[in-house]
Amino acid sequence: MSHFSRLKTRIVDLLFLKRALADMELDVVEGRSKIRGYLGRKMTVDLKVRTPEGYDIGFIKNGDTYEVVADWDMVRSFSQEAFVKEVTRRYAYHVVKDQLAEQEFQVVNEDRQGETVSLTLRRM
Repeated sequence: MSHFSRLKTRIVDLLFLKRALADMELDVVEGRSKIRGYLGRKMTVDLKVRTPEGYDIGFIKNGDTYEVVADWDMVRSFSQEAFVKEVTRRYAYHVVKDQLAEQEFQVVNEDRQGETVSLTLRRM
């Protein structure tokens, strides 16, 4: 039987979450909305990621962090593990770049090899 699954994350900043999802070229609906699950069940989320199947992925603010919620048995375009891994990776990238800019570093080169990103920095 299909159901909504909630997964805790370390994602705390909505701005960086939205940037991560934009990097992944996903269709995002900001603000409270409903996602659909098996047998028409619905759940209210704070941020919705649309999928081609119509069984969307949501993010719910729970305390200081966001949880990922979806009916993963119905979502066919992503596996739960791959989706969360890529969102977390892209989120961390944006957090690091922002923190570097705050410390007056400029990225002069960025090299990507698989899942690894190497940054060459220069102090401004």
